[in-house]
Parts: sequence; structure tokens; C-alpha cells
Amino acid sequence: MVHNIIFYSKKTVCRIFDIIMFPLFLALFSLPNFAYAEQAYGLDTRVQSGTYTEPLKQDAWRLRIFDAAVVKGDKVLLSEIAEPLGAIPQEIWQSLSQKQLWDSPPELGKPYKISKANLLTALRNSLGMYADSCLVSNAIVIQRGGSVIREDRLRKMATQYLTPQINKLGGRADLTDFRLPPYIFVASNSQNLVLEQTDIAPGRINLKYAIQEMDGRIIRRFSGTVFLNLWVDTPATVKPMSKGETLFPKDITYKNVNLAYENNNLWDGLGGPWQITRPMGAFEPISTTDLKPLSAIKKGDKVSLVYNKNGVHLSVIVEAMEDGALGDTILVRNVDSKKQIYGMVQDQNTILAK
Repeated sequence: MVHNIIFYSKKTVCRIFDIIMFPLFLALFSLPNFAYAEQAYGLDTRVQSGTYTEPLKQDAWRLRIFDAAVVKGDKVLLSEIAEPLGAIPQEIWQSLSQKQLWDSPPELGKPYKISKANLLTALRNSLGMYADSCLVSNAIVIQRGGSVIREDRLRKMATQYLTPQINKLGGRADLTDFRLPPYIFVASNSQNLVLEQTDIAPGRINLKYAIQEMDGRIIRRFSGTVFLNLWVDTPATVKPMSKGETLFPKDITYKNVNLAYENNNLWDGLGGPWQITRPMGAFEPISTTDLKPLSAIKKGDKVSLVYNKNGVHLSVIVEAMEDGALGDTILVRNVDSKKQIYGMVQDQNTILAK
């Protein structure tokens, strides 16, 4: 086989070298600084922006339509079902507030519901161009006579009722996540809205509102709930502890916990001496079920089993087959005969035969 050999001039070789190497040099010196890039990506440069609200114009205003309202006369007035928001000129509100919208409900003390579509139609027919200034979220329920108690008042009632009772529980408390009716209608002035007695404990509390007549009869009931958070300092373990380990004062610290999410049988730190009934982690709150009286006799201890009945007194050496605190009944075994019997722990050295 014959190979063709091509000869290049020195100038041509240099040109080829430039063509090949120039892009390599360009890529090399234009690469980013990877040390800097790694550092930049390692930093959290994100921030949480606040809420920005464009300022309203000084003359901006709206009319908020209630979701429930009480009317007095034969005609429903705008002032009975709406409130002004913003900088509405006083003369405009005085004029609009007395606008008659539609006939009042025929029966006293009976709520009537008006759909959102019918409400919007009535507002357009009565207010004209001002109907576009009305904020309508949903249907409206109106009642002729009586009163309406809205959610803010229901919340205030619950807070005032519960606070003295909560203060008796100690700790630091707050009420959150109210779930209440949006409103409650009371038919007449002879009726009153009351909050009935309920159980109060950390966690979800049931609220029972009732409309009560003057003679004490309950006309109707409404339900709601609120969540009670109650933080207290409770004993906790300083370190991990094993089942059966003795709990010394040095093993105890205090941890602030929310009782709404904790065992209701938390230990009060009193009594003892105690031993642990289960493995526990460090800084774990201690409940009463985690403790039992410290054993006076340990499994394997050699103690005296005493029989003292009907004038007969016997004492033999036995081996404890299980741990036992004072007053506990445990199984023991005769060292010589290997016979097993139950007895009650009298002290660290004595068991009374059953």
C-alpha cells in the first residue's frame, strides 16, 4: 500500500495551529470562576417580600352589604343592610341611607333569605349608578324585628365566658381557631342569647349558644368550637433513661409544653421515690404512667418469707422472682425446695406469705 505524503509550509502550519488553539484559549479564559459560582449557589439570597398595597384615592368609597340584617319598618332601607367604607361624602350617604329597597318580610321575627342575583337586581333598581359601589359577597338574610348577633360578638361572648375558667387552669393560654356561626337571629326583645355550660380543657372546646325565653325555655340552640392552647412547665427527663431505672432529682428538668397536644396525665413532680416504666428519650415529658414506686425488692434478691397465722410463725429464705415496691404482691421461690409462692412486700428484707 502506498501512502500519499502531503508537505505543508511553515506558514501554513502556523495558520492551522492558530485555527485550532484560538477557540481553546477563548473557552479557557472565558469560563466562569467556579469557586465563586459554588460560593454564590451556596448562599440563600431569597427574602420574603412584604405585602404592598397601592394607596387608595382620597375620595374612594364603597358600600358593604351585610350577610344578615334586621329591619324595622314596612320597607327595607339601605342603612339597615349596608355600611359605608372609605371617604364617602356625607351628603351622598345621607341620601342613599334612606333609600327604600323593597318590602320588609311580612312576619315579625322570621328570617327571610334573598339570593345574590335578586339582591343585585334590587340594588340596581333602587340605587342606579351607585349600585356599582356596593360590595356584595353573597346572599343576604333579613328579619323584621328582633336583633342579629354577628360572629364578632359571638367570639367576644365566648372569650368573656371562658377566660375566668381558663385562668383556674394555670399556665399561659390563648384561644384560637374559632369556628362559629356567621350570625344568630333573636326573634324578639323578650329573648336572650346565652352561652351554656361546657367542659373546658386544653384542645378543642365545644361551645353551645342558646336562645332563651324570659321563662327560661330554650327556643333554639347553635353550636361552635374554639381551640385552647395551654402552655405549662412540666417535668421532663434530662437524659435518655431505661425501663426500671431509678429517677433521681438530678435526672429531672422542666419543659414548656402545650397541653393541647400532650398526655393529660402529666406528672406533677411530687411523690416518690420513682422508677421508670418504659424507655424514655432526653427532654421527654414525664407522665404518671411512666412512673411506678421504686422497688423495695429487686428480682434475684434473697429475703425472708414470713408466715404468721393462727399462732404459727415460720420464716424461710426465698429468692424474689420479680421486682416489688412496698405493698406489692410478687412471686418468690424457696431457695431449698424451689417451690414458688406469692407474698406481699413488707419492707426491703421481708415478704409476708399470702
